[in-house]
Amino acid sequence: MSGLNDSAPRGLICLAPGIRLDGRRESDATLVLVCPEGNVQLNRIAAAILQLCDGSRDRAQIVTEILRDTSNQARSSDIEEFLDAAAARHWIGKA
Repeated sequence: MSGLNDSAPRGLICLAPGIRLDGRRESDATLVLVCPEGNVQLNRIAAAILQLCDGSRDRAQIVTEILRDTSNQARSSDIEEFLDAAAARHWIGKA
């Protein structure tokens, strides 16, 4: 499978302990990922992906939902790569 690596969580995905999203949830607002290493300002797609990491969805469900919500403006490979990077940075993990 493309886009998967050993650090990528399998099964249901949630934000890792000590990680949270902060900011207004309005469509034009910026969300910030708050983590021990510092705050990370997220673009719209990254924020949408991480908001879905609530322990109720797996990778495939997250990819499908983002593709649907963005009218396929996002590419599945980009979403997978972001999930891999988020896992490697310990932002997300298994629920």
